[in-house]
Amino acid sequence: MSYLGRVGGYPRDARLFLLSSIISGFVGSIQGLQFNLYLRALGYGQDFMGVLASIPAFATMALALPFGLVVGKLGYRRAILIGMTLQAVWLLLLCLVPERLPLLGARILGGVGATLAGVVGAPFLAGAVGDRDRAHLFGFQAGASILAGVGGSALGGVLPGFFSRAFGLPPEGALVYRAALLTTFALYLLAMVPIARIAGTGRWDRPRLRDVLSRRSLVLRLVTIQTTIGLGAGLVIPFANIFFRLKFAASDPTLGTLFAVNALLMGVGSLAAPTLAARIGRGRTVVLSQGLSLPFLLLWGFGPTLTWAALGYLIRTPLMNLAGPVFSLLVMELFPSDMRSGMNGILMVSWNAGWALGSLASGYLQEALGFSYLFPCTAALYAVAVYLNWKAFRHLGVDVPGEVREPVLPGVRAWWRR
Repeated sequence: MSYLGRVGGYPRDARLFLLSSIISGFVGSIQGLQFNLYLRALGYGQDFMGVLASIPAFATMALALPFGLVVGKLGYRRAILIGMTLQAVWLLLLCLVPERLPLLGARILGGVGATLAGVVGAPFLAGAVGDRDRAHLFGFQAGASILAGVGGSALGGVLPGFFSRAFGLPPEGALVYRAALLTTFALYLLAMVPIARIAGTGRWDRPRLRDVLSRRSLVLRLVTIQTTIGLGAGLVIPFANIFFRLKFAASDPTLGTLFAVNALLMGVGSLAAPTLAARIGRGRTVVLSQGLSLPFLLLWGFGPTLTWAALGYLIRTPLMNLAGPVFSLLVMELFPSDMRSGMNGILMVSWNAGWALGSLASGYLQEALGFSYLFPCTAALYAVAVYLNWKAFRHLGVDVPGEVREPVLPGVRAWWRR
C-alpha cells in the first residue's frame, strides 16, 4: 500500500484529527511569524517578548501533569475542543486589547488551552490505530502539520504587505500585523470543526501518579533529556524572526520565505523519520540527527551574512526536529494506554520548564548582551541532551553499543531494536 494510501485506511476519527492538525499547522506558522513583529511594532521590547513567550510554558508546567491525570474522564474530543476554544480567545484578545496587562492575562488563557489540548494529543494518536500503523501515523501527523506551515509562512510573509497596500496602512506597522493575526483567528476556528465531528469520546481510566512514577529511573531519564532540550530551545527559537530582523534587517517577505522553506524541510524530515528509523534504528535516528544539527546551529548564530545564517537555520531545524515523532512514539510505546496521558503530562511539564526559563532569561539577556552568548549556550545544552539520549538508549539496549539491560515493559526490548 502507498504512503498516502495508508492514511486513507486510518479510522475516521484519526483522519479528522489529522485534518485539524494540518489546519492548525498552517495557522500556527502565520501566527508564529507575525507575533513578535507585532509586539515590536506596538513598542514592546525583547524583555516583554520573553515574558510572553514563557507564559504558555509556565502554564504547562503547572497544569500538564494534573490535566494528564484527570482529563481521561473528560474525553479526547471535549478536552481538545475546550483547549482550542481557549487558544482562539487568546488570538482574538491579542488583537483587540494589546495593552500589557490584558496581553499577559490572555497569554495565560492561551497557555491553559494549549496544555489541555496538547496533553491528550499523543495518547489519542497512540490509541487510534494498531501497533503496525502507529509509527506511520505519528510521522505523518508531524510531517503533514509542519508541511502545512510552508503555506502558512509564505502567506504570513505577504499578508502585512497586502493589508498595507489594500487599506493604505503603514508598512511594518502594528495595524498590518494585527490584520494578519485576525486572519489567523478566523482560520483557527476552521481547525475546530473536524474535532467537533470526532465520534468517539475517548474516555479512559484515570492514571495514578504512583503507577507512572513506579518506573522512576526511566521517567527521570526522559524528564532530564526533555528539560535540557527545552532550556536550550527557549534561549533562541522563540526569537528567530527578531534575530534575522535585527542582525540582517530581513524584510517581512524574506522572513516569510525563510520560514516557509524551513517548514518544508522540517515536514519532509518528519515524514521520512519512520523510514529512517526502520533502516538505522530508532536510537541512532534520535542521536545522529540531533548531534549533526549542532554545527549548523552555530552557523546560524555566527554566519557573517544572511545567506550563511539562513543556511545554518534551514539545515539545523529539520535535523534537530527529525527525531520528534520517533521520540513521541517511543514514550507512548513504553507505557500502557492508561498511563500515557500522565506520562505525556510529565514530559510536557519538563520540556516547558526548560523552555519557560530559557525564553524568559533570553529576553533580558538580549537587551543586555545581544544574541552572541545565546547560541553557544544552546549548542552546549543540546550536546548534553544528545549525550543523555545516547546513555539512555545504551542503558535500555537501543541500537547503540553497550550493555543490554531488561526493558521496563515485557516485549519492549524487541520494540527498541526495530
